[in-house]
Amino acid sequence: MKHEIVLIVGGGINQEITPEVLRVIEAAGVTIAWNRVDVDASDYAGAVAQLQSAATAVRTSGLALKTRLLTPPGGPTDASNNLNVVLRRELGLFAGVRAVRSLPGVSTRFPDLDLLIIRENSEDIYKGIEHEIVPGVIESIKVVTREASERIARFAFETAIYLEREHLTFVHKANIMKKSDGLFLATVTEVAGEYPQIPLRTVIVDAACMQLVLDPYQFDVLLMGNLYGDVLSSLCNGITGGISSSLGIDIGDDVRIYESIHGDAPELVGKGVANPLPLLIPVVDLLHYIEEAKAAKRIMAAIEAVTVAGEVVTADLGGTASTVEMTDAIIEAL
Repeated sequence: MKHEIVLIVGGGINQEITPEVLRVIEAAGVTIAWNRVDVDASDYAGAVAQLQSAATAVRTSGLALKTRLLTPPGGPTDASNNLNVVLRRELGLFAGVRAVRSLPGVSTRFPDLDLLIIRENSEDIYKGIEHEIVPGVIESIKVVTREASERIARFAFETAIYLEREHLTFVHKANIMKKSDGLFLATVTEVAGEYPQIPLRTVIVDAACMQLVLDPYQFDVLLMGNLYGDVLSSLCNGITGGISSSLGIDIGDDVRIYESIHGDAPELVGKGVANPLPLLIPVVDLLHYIEEAKAAKRIMAAIEAVTVAGEVVTADLGGTASTVEMTDAIIEAL
């Protein structure tokens, strides 16, 4: 079966990782017609035009694989300078899903951990509404609406049921932000009444951070607002061994984008030593979604064979292999 999927590629290290990930997909026997859009971050105006082209393509296909997009110079000084945020807004990607799973062979205090973080993508501080009241005083506005809170709450409960998860935890700071987080908490609690099969627990965000570090196994699905989701996703990456343990999916009404979650890593550009897994792990779930389960399972088994052996992995995983060498090892393990 031939699939048509948009491929959105940012600059920097992404240009080195992407060809290697595509080699693995091809070696697994999956035929994909990629509609590739490269987003060059050398200037803001050009990058925005390329991003609009990417958004148009995603609306048509409904599905994309995306690397991290770099921040171009010369743009606005608010959140719209972040092209990853701009794309979410443009496509109405209201749900950010981060699957965090311990990867066999990768050193971690918490093996066999499997968490799902669901983040409301459209509101909160990430609305980017900031202004200077007087010199030296900046006001940032946090936006929470009942409509968006109810939409993400239903999405979270429906996802928990679909994936046969056992319980859901809502993370908030309603003890301080009584109106904004208070509205979100009240809405989630109300929606929870429609899903009695998924028990709801509520935890204040600072307590959630402590409990995740002490005993993350007590959690299953975690739902939260935009800012908390950003922070806790990275925390969970840390407790499961780093950027190889997670995948990101941004979901809207008719579109979904599978994406890598690593940073810019400018110090690695041009050296050929970047870890390909942050983009390859999302590919595994993408292949499941397009009903290429056999290839997805083969790739995941090959990844685990390479990480467990630990002989041909990149430096961040404790080895000395190059990007190409690690990719070759995964393909050989197929």
